[in-house]
Amino acid sequence: MELELSDVVRIARLMVPDRDVDGPDATPPQPRIGDLATVVGALGDDLYLVEHATDDGRSLWLAEFHVMELELVARGEG
Repeated sequence: MELELSDVVRIARLMVPDRDVDGPDATPPQPRIGDLATVVGALGDDLYLVEHATDDGRSLWLAEFHVMELELVARGEG
């Protein structure tokens, strides 16, 4: 499956349970199975940068995922 920028994805599995995560907080939460996120970058080798945000748009975490960890929910508008 090839993802596109702005696609909405669900975290379907965690091949790396504890990963490097960026976010606005000093210690952003780890991604969890079931989290919805938006594809914000394609890194090559089936790796994508995805962002999980609140309903009002506040970023909670930003992390890299392999395509096999993600499930497409909706195509983005981008």
